[in-house]
Parts: sequence; C-alpha cells; structure tokens
Amino acid sequence: MAALLICLGLLAAVLLGLPRLYDHFWEKGLDCRISFTQDYAVEDEVSTLSEVITNRKLLPLPVLEISFHMDRRLRFGAGENASLSDQTYRRDIFAAAMRQKITRTLEFQCAGRGYFRINETGLAAQDLFLTRKYLSSRPQNTEFYVLPRPVPTAQVQIPYSRIMGAVLSRKRVCDDPFEFGGLRDYARGDPMKYINWKASARAGKLLTNLHESTLSQKAALAIDMEGGGPQGDFLTECGVRVACSLAERLLAQGIELSLYSNGLDVQSGEVWKLEAVSGAGSSLYLKKKLACLQSGTDLPPVCGFFPPSGPEDLLVLISRSQRTQPTEAFAKAVGKGQGIQVIPCGGEHGDLPAFAHVDQIWMEF
Repeated sequence: MAALLICLGLLAAVLLGLPRLYDHFWEKGLDCRISFTQDYAVEDEVSTLSEVITNRKLLPLPVLEISFHMDRRLRFGAGENASLSDQTYRRDIFAAAMRQKITRTLEFQCAGRGYFRINETGLAAQDLFLTRKYLSSRPQNTEFYVLPRPVPTAQVQIPYSRIMGAVLSRKRVCDDPFEFGGLRDYARGDPMKYINWKASARAGKLLTNLHESTLSQKAALAIDMEGGGPQGDFLTECGVRVACSLAERLLAQGIELSLYSNGLDVQSGEVWKLEAVSGAGSSLYLKKKLACLQSGTDLPPVCGFFPPSGPEDLLVLISRSQRTQPTEAFAKAVGKGQGIQVIPCGGEHGDLPAFAHVDQIWMEF
C-alpha cells in the first residue's frame, strides 16, 4: 500500500509539475531553419525547400507546427496545409522527440518569374498531454530567384537579327589592330607599322595591312511592365522573356547594354533599371535583376523612362501596348537614332503609325 501511495504521489507530482516545465522550457533548445536548397531556378523548373527542426532538450514536443508565408507562384502541390490565397500560408506538422533533429525536404514548381524571400517562421507547440498550446517565431534569412524562361530560338531570331543588323551598321569609330581584314597597296601617309614587309617582299611592292574597325557597340532596352487582366499579364511576362533572351545574346556578342523600365524593383522598392552591363559573364546577374522586375496596372507610361539618345544610339522598346501614344513617344525618343519596337501579341493585331527611324516587330505568343 505504501508503494502504491508513493507511485500515486509521483504521478500526481508529474501531472502537476509537467505543465510548469513546459511553460518554462518548451522553447529551450528548440531551433527551426528554413532554407532554399538552390539560389535560383528557371520558370517551370522544380526546386526544393529544406526544413530542419532541432529539439535539444529532454522534453518531447508531440505536436510542433511550422508555418510561413510563401507566394503562390511557388507551387508546393495541393494539400490541406496550404491555402489558395495570393500568399500561400504553409503549415507543416512535426513530432519532435527529446534530443532529436528532423530534416524534411519539400519540392515545389517554379510557376512564375519573381524574387522570393522567407523572413520568419511561426512555431506552435503543444505539451505532452495536448492540454496547452505555445506560440513563438523564429527569424529566417533565405531568398530565391525564379529567372525568366528563354524564348524559343525561332521566335527571338527575327528581332535579334534586326538588332544586330542595326548595331553593326552604326558608325565605325576606330581601327582595331588585332582584327586583320586583308591587304592593299601602300599609300602615302599610311603608318609604317601597318606595312606588311613579308607580303611586300613577295609582291615586289609595298602592301599595307587592313584592319577591321571597332564598333561603338551599345544598345538600350526599355521594358514596359504595365499589365492588367490575364491576357495583359501574360503578354507582359512574354515581353520580359523576350528582353532576357535578346539581352543574353547581345551580351554574348560583346555589346554593352542598358535596360530601363516603368516597373518597380521588388528588392529596393525603387524604379527598376540596369545601366551599362557588358560581357557574357553578366548574364546571370541580368537574369536575377529581371526576376525582381514587378509589373502593375497603374504604372506611369514607359515613355518617361527612355534614356537620352543620340544619332548613333540604338533603342529597343518591348511593350505589349498597341496604342498610338507609346509608339509616337518612342519615335520621339529615338529622334535621329535607330529604334526597334517589339510588340508581343496574342494573334491578331492592329496597325500602328510608321516612323522612318523605328522598325516594328510583332511577336505572336
């Protein structure tokens, strides 16, 4: 009987004392880390998110709920733990035993271009008898870029060829001594260093090396991010993909680019722009920057963001708009330079006014 009373007393002490232990120590030694396993992916690709839960104490947590906000453009799959609002509120349930570390990897599909960040996770735990609930949060610091997917080569070939033709037809500014272009007869005034002595000896007369000219290879792209409606948003995104594909190919050709837009940068909250990038090594930086470009329905006209241009400048406008006013404003910005207007469209399209220095290209999606 004495032993039974002792056992009952110990059980009562546990039942009365355990809630107090949870009140004071449920959060002690509890850690939660959420992180994207990759820095970036391309639209339509699949990536993963890692959840790591660590419970270093002797108190088990039979129910531990981890929650965080995530944009619906990252699709984790249908399930009762995800809402269907613009911001998906993801909840995952764990049972953390004493001194246990749990790692879970979640796959998601990159359904749309963008920049995504998780700053905080919510924690909700219950005690051993599921009678008390505890709430807390943990700061997080993980980010992820969904880059624009490439436009098929057949679609981008025409604007690329037109743009390259416009670039290569611009003023040649100086001879490049490293680009050999052939031979010609020597003329008085030619620099002695350009005389090809071996060829001159074989020909019995002085011959001078010809050199290809270096081009002032620069271009500016303006991207109109005014959306509105499913079709408008779709074509606006098509415009971003076109800009990305064109810019990548132009950078590979050694052309220096500047990009402008009336959209906002989701990282800085300021007007989006990217000035003077060059070299194929800048391609990833450019794509990440484009991932941060935000569309909208009440944006100012893209015409106000055109860069100043001179007679030797090439300006490219990418806009789904089929209104006359943006085309006229673009032609005015081009002035005596060269302009190419790329219009993503959904099939049938209207007529826009023609201007001498503006080449119009319709791209159907």
